[in-house]
Amino acid sequence: MTGFIRAAGVCLAVSTWLALSGCAGSLRQNYLRDKAATHVYRQPLAELWPQVKALLKERGYSWKEAPGSYVLETEWRDSGGGTLGASAASRYLVEGVSRAQGGVVLRVMRGDRVTQPTGVGYVQGSVGDASTLKGREERSVAVNNASTSGVLPTRQNYARDLELELLLLQRIDPGSAARLEAEARSAHP
Repeated sequence: MTGFIRAAGVCLAVSTWLALSGCAGSLRQNYLRDKAATHVYRQPLAELWPQVKALLKERGYSWKEAPGSYVLETEWRDSGGGTLGASAASRYLVEGVSRAQGGVVLRVMRGDRVTQPTGVGYVQGSVGDASTLKGREERSVAVNNASTSGVLPTRQNYARDLELELLLLQRIDPGSAARLEAEARSAHP
């Protein structure tokens, strides 16, 4: 009995440690994303912008750019089909802004859209006797009339993409990113 209690205590301690370390990892990641959202770069936008484009290109995006400003919008890119024939796509809007107090901020918005086709092709009840020509014709007409298809309204949503902002920070300013990671480990061991 004592061995059972000891084993149960060890299992409880291990599962608690695993749960807490999972929570700490999640808290650290949230901390990093939040800090990336407020990060002010010291480099001029002209130095940052090529790195923004390089990261988007690596992810398979092409874009249109607003002339004379640091704003770009990517084309929609297929992000894989869903269930039942749904299609999903995403795009980014990236803006670089010089602050009056000095420094530069980068803001990334991600747009996601999902399109879901619909289709119904069933016949209720017994239609036509399959052993006669007239019955088979009636059944064929009923099946054709029961088939409808279309597309549900496309769902789109836009939200700030703090994950991509964190990737940009790690790429553009690795020193600041490393300091934030040390802070995150300290704050959430």
